[in-house]
Amino acid sequence: MMVILGVIILLILVAIGVSFFIAADHQTKIYEELEYENCELSNEQAEQIRQAKRNFSKPYTNMIITATVLCILSAVPLLCGVFFTKMLNGSQMDHLMTGLVAGTLVLVAIGVFFFIKSNITMDSYNILLQTDDYTPKKKNGRRIMNKYAAVYWLTATMLYLGYSFLTNNWEHSWIIWPIAGILYGIIEKVLSLKNNDIAPE
Repeated sequence: MMVILGVIILLILVAIGVSFFIAADHQTKIYEELEYENCELSNEQAEQIRQAKRNFSKPYTNMIITATVLCILSAVPLLCGVFFTKMLNGSQMDHLMTGLVAGTLVLVAIGVFFFIKSNITMDSYNILLQTDDYTPKKKNGRRIMNKYAAVYWLTATMLYLGYSFLTNNWEHSWIIWPIAGILYGIIEKVLSLKNNDIAPE
């Protein structure tokens, strides 16, 4: 019964998350072409963006440091559970570990938030200025990679849902996602070595 309840809650949270993704995608769709097309800026506009990027440099560093520290410390709640293994019975230990896992996930979530927020802002400056990973050649490479990425992640999603529903092994099927992420990085790196125009994201 608890497993079914857990799956129901999971699906509700996934549905909420997907709705946010769809809404955000709709709002940012009009700016998506800037990531793949050349940006033509006047000298004045370019200088304003460079100044904004310089002003953001310190907050960017602080957010990256904060995110890194939080992700490292996220293991602490789980490690603390070791001290109570001999003091609590099975049921009490289960409740404690549930709370500690929740604490770990909260720390990871906050850390990931800072990672995403800081990098989205910095990438926005780089996209407009066409620097770092967003030079004209690399933008062209990203356009090529984007075509393959859509097929790749749709295939990964199909495998995840197909395996999970057929085996009902939801508690272990999540491992497909980190494997897919690592495999995507490897493929992207191999392609970048074969074609200098394609740079890993």
